[in-house]
Amino acid sequence: MKKFNFQLQDVLKYREFLQSRAEIELGKALAAEHEIQTKLDGIALQNVEVKRQTSGSTDFNTINTAHNFLVLLEQQKEYLLNKLAEAKIISEQKRKVLQDAVQKAEALHKLRERQLAEYHEAENREEEDVSDDTTNSRFRRN
Repeated sequence: MKKFNFQLQDVLKYREFLQSRAEIELGKALAAEHEIQTKLDGIALQNVEVKRQTSGSTDFNTINTAHNFLVLLEQQKEYLLNKLAEAKIISEQKRKVLQDAVQKAEALHKLRERQLAEYHEAENREEEDVSDDTTNSRFRRN
């Protein structure tokens, strides 16, 4: 019997490679998003801590320094929010690329499975034909 050969195996391997690369790229994009979100969380904690430390303070220099620091934190927050929005857009683009790569690879997987099933059916028919021929040839001899 001949061995099953999927003619598009090289294309399938290439599409699987593209899928794994897209998964890696999406992972990087999500990691960048997470890093920005972590920085934003840190700014929020600093903001709360500064307000807690200066509440009830009557020292002008302390209040002024805290105010300036809060302004700086607000600027950093705005910058990071813009970066987060950009990162989310990039992540969504990477997600679409991954989805497309998965669909293309899955289509070839289904085609391969269908061809493999057809191969097995043909192989079974051929075995049945050989078996029938053997049985028929025995009856003819007798």
